[in-house]
Amino acid sequence: MQAPAAVPATQTKLLDAAEELMLTRGYGATSVDAICAAAGVTKGSFFHYFAQKEDLGKVLLKRFAERQGARFMAAAETIEDPLERVHAIMDCGVASMQAPESKGCLVGALAQEIWDTHPELRELCHGTFTQFTALLSADLVAAKARHCPDAAFDAAGLGDYFLSVAQGSMLLFRAGGERAAMARNLTHFRDYLRLLYGR
Repeated sequence: MQAPAAVPATQTKLLDAAEELMLTRGYGATSVDAICAAAGVTKGSFFHYFAQKEDLGKVLLKRFAERQGARFMAAAETIEDPLERVHAIMDCGVASMQAPESKGCLVGALAQEIWDTHPELRELCHGTFTQFTALLSADLVAAKARHCPDAAFDAAGLGDYFLSVAQGSMLLFRAGGERAAMARNLTHFRDYLRLLYGR
């Protein structure tokens, strides 16, 4: 199998700069000029790789989703019990949020800002969330079949619940700067899972 082509260094600088600015200022307030200045490249370099800011946004969202997905997969891939895999993903989310350099989730931040103005970016955000909850729900359903098959609760729906708790916690962080919100709220979610699954 052929290895994926390396991303040019200039393009990486633009994406890194855009991610930092968009997580700090938002999508609308981040101009192409600001991205170029932060990346230390010319405007001509920007337009060599991207026809417009929205094209950069598409690549940036995909890159962020791939990186986060790889991080979650690495945390859970060696764990055999599906419920323990869910716990490992929660631990990964908490650790990511507690890192001093973390500014939250780019997908969630952009989804809140551009949902009614940039439909293609919104669809990318929606697709990322849908893919994540589908994978998480599959483990939660498998865990129910394994640990409490006769219990009467919607295991698949817990994937959306988890996403809501995590994204809500990041919204609280962005509003008030409280990194501990993620750990506190996911502790409540763990307690709820323990009641449902009996473990």
